[in-house]
Amino acid sequence: MVTSYTLARVEPSKDHIVFKKVQELPCVKEVITTYGEFDMIIKIEVDTLQELDDFVFNKLRVIEGMESTTTLIHAGFPKKE
Repeated sequence: MVTSYTLARVEPSKDHIVFKKVQELPCVKEVITTYGEFDMIIKIEVDTLQELDDFVFNKLRVIEGMESTTTLIHAGFPKKE
């Protein structure tokens, strides 16, 4: 399982439309709206890195009103000693 967080910039005044479209996508587990440099944080869970690549480029970035994305892949947690 690959978990990632995508930071998204959205065109002004299109945030509600983009938010609803993103929520409907099957791999999206959570969407949080934010203030600042990014407008949304999107939690995505897929089976492989290839599936993540396909999802971001062919489903997420093509949403009308989506300006740009930065995807951070969850690397796991350090083990406690």
